[in-house]
Amino acid sequence: MKKNIIIGLLFTANLFGIQAENRSEIFQDTIQSKYLDEIIVSGFTKETNPVKTLPGSVTFITPQMIEGQKIVHIKDLSLIIPNFFIPDYGSKLSVPVYIRGIGERSTGQSIGMYVDNMPYQDKSVFDFDFMDISRIEVLRGPQGTLYGRNAMSGIVNIATYSPLQSQYKKVSLSVGNYGFSRAKISAAGLLAQNIGVSVNGYYDKKGGYFTNRFDGRRADSSESSGAKIRLDWKIDRHWTAQWMANYDASGQGAFPYGEYVNGTIAMPNYNDPGNYDRKIAGSYLNLKFENESLLFNSTTGFQYFDDDMKMDVDNSARDIFKLNQWQKAKSWTEELTLKSNAKNNYQWSFGIFGFYTDLETNVVTTMGTDGIKTIMQPVFDKIYEENKDKMPPAPKFEVVDSEIPIPGLFKTPAYGGAVYHQSTYNNLFTDGLSVTAGIRLDYEKNHLDYNTNLSMKLNGTIMGRPMGIVSADTVLIGKKAAKFTEILPKIGVKYEFNPENYIYATITNGYKTGGYNIQNFADIIQNEIRRKYDEDYDKTFPPLPVVDRVSYQPEYSWNYEIGFKGELVKNFLYTELAAFYIDVKDIQITDFVESGQGRILKNAGKAGSAGFDLSVTALLSEAFKFTANYGFTRAVFKDYVFKDKDSNPKDYTGNFIPFAPQNTLSAIAVYNKTLRNKRIDRFYIQAQYNCAGKIYWTEANDVYQNFYGLLNLRAGVGKRMFGINIWADNVFNMRYTAFYFESMQQKLAQAGKPFTFGVEANISF
Repeated sequence: MKKNIIIGLLFTANLFGIQAENRSEIFQDTIQSKYLDEIIVSGFTKETNPVKTLPGSVTFITPQMIEGQKIVHIKDLSLIIPNFFIPDYGSKLSVPVYIRGIGERSTGQSIGMYVDNMPYQDKSVFDFDFMDISRIEVLRGPQGTLYGRNAMSGIVNIATYSPLQSQYKKVSLSVGNYGFSRAKISAAGLLAQNIGVSVNGYYDKKGGYFTNRFDGRRADSSESSGAKIRLDWKIDRHWTAQWMANYDASGQGAFPYGEYVNGTIAMPNYNDPGNYDRKIAGSYLNLKFENESLLFNSTTGFQYFDDDMKMDVDNSARDIFKLNQWQKAKSWTEELTLKSNAKNNYQWSFGIFGFYTDLETNVVTTMGTDGIKTIMQPVFDKIYEENKDKMPPAPKFEVVDSEIPIPGLFKTPAYGGAVYHQSTYNNLFTDGLSVTAGIRLDYEKNHLDYNTNLSMKLNGTIMGRPMGIVSADTVLIGKKAAKFTEILPKIGVKYEFNPENYIYATITNGYKTGGYNIQNFADIIQNEIRRKYDEDYDKTFPPLPVVDRVSYQPEYSWNYEIGFKGELVKNFLYTELAAFYIDVKDIQITDFVESGQGRILKNAGKAGSAGFDLSVTALLSEAFKFTANYGFTRAVFKDYVFKDKDSNPKDYTGNFIPFAPQNTLSAIAVYNKTLRNKRIDRFYIQAQYNCAGKIYWTEANDVYQNFYGLLNLRAGVGKRMFGINIWADNVFNMRYTAFYFESMQQKLAQAGKPFTFGVEANISF
């Protein structure tokens, strides 16, 4: 099937008969202040400031950077942007984005993602293969005014090539160690003078890096494929229509977690399956009207995904817990924006946004033989020992089942809408001074419809006499809905010394909505079983309404930022510097449920994050460029006091927020030379050093990853339409921890990827 996709796309590309075009926007790159104009095509349809002088922290990823740094997924952006970190672990379901110390690794999200103006509503679909990306724009800091309630850390805005502006055909094949192979094809051409179409496809396979000691197989092998088609129609001089459809399928060994002892990570060793399979399909229709005074944009989007996750919850060779979860989601979005397009001092933008998401989750958590012996049976043994001498004598129960499934069906539909406005007034009182103010009214309603049960057989005896087999059953069925309404303001001031240099200051409000944890229902229903048979259980664990035990509340923040952008040396040195402070209330953090059978979100008081971003680009010669991106963040809990599961008080005030690296650094040196009258037409070599640390993994700050660095190398040559590249990642085979957690009295971690290398051959027509 996957081979047929690639062959079919190759055939389609040849049908276009596309003429060669000078793709200068791909193969040429220069200092940031120069290539900004090239990448501003239609990126920000809402923004009232020119992107080149946007009063905020923005990183632009150009086509050459995408090619040269081998950016294929969102996780590849980690560390190459100041204070932008995505730990690479687990499955494609996990996309824990941390920007300036604020992020989330389980339910919910802290950033927004847009592809060609269409929002991706669930971070379960953030990790997909990039195809024909023309640029990536990463905005750091809350973007709630224009982009919504869950954009409190920032926005990743992705744009693909328009076939009306770029016509091409390109095929690439890659192979590498650890069983890596990839095939990609892209083609774009004109069907008529005002109609263009592009098609893209890929196939990717990885053999995996870690071996499961239990069965000797790779624990993290993966295979994926996908295709996309885009159709652009220039209806007339004012109207343009874009339609896109895409499909992506992936399967992977997803959880290569091993025992963590004194900084050493063992190979995985688990007996139950650990796989994640996912299918994504989506489509959008974008309509744009533009004249000398107005720009109107309508984006209608639909996205569907279904996945199947199998996990050995205890991550061991014992038969304690296993989980199988299926998700199906459909999401519809509509956004209308209208902004001024006239060349005058006052610029404005209005927008309306609405969405509906229908998510259904089926979960079966199964307690196995070892789980029954060590977790469930001791409950009944304890009850008997505490009550055997009472009158009447207590019965003694023995669990008969060899395994106990706990099925659950959870429906969590949500809908909402927003209206927003932003105004910018330029040259206020004096030339170069501008003020931007915006506000958004956001509304959302989330529903929870749950149906879960536990049933097991008990063999009962009283004073040695059999009672027979009895059934212990518990059912939890209910509904709940919650409304969230928030007003998100923003204000910013900017002063331009000249078109290339300016300073700015902004104050923005961030907001992340509340919701429900469905992962801890297995714990809740087990506790209800105990409550039925242990009269003292309520004294230790008072009963709470189910909705109170699964709900978490919104997170709020205020972000204060000052910055400078400009050319310190004309045509040679470009610098961006921003200092920030983020004040967070009711911060949402990830925790494991009591049994370790899942992760949940909970609110943890107040937090603060302070630091700065620094980017420097130097054009050392026509062919030699150096870029450095450094971020420093000090993200700590300001007020976090709670009681643990044993009712012991814990005070983590002053501790660092987990998963937020204190330092991020990326240094990139690129030599890119075009040759004439030589055997080759072009040559490039690139060295990139990515660093992160110190990273604390727990709220207690007792386990951490020290500062580490990874050296990646690239080199390539080209002759006319042909090119060949070689690459190597983690050249020195640095050993580091990519992820750490504690569950069921175990310390577990996933190691970072080892030294990898490969070669890529491509043909561009």
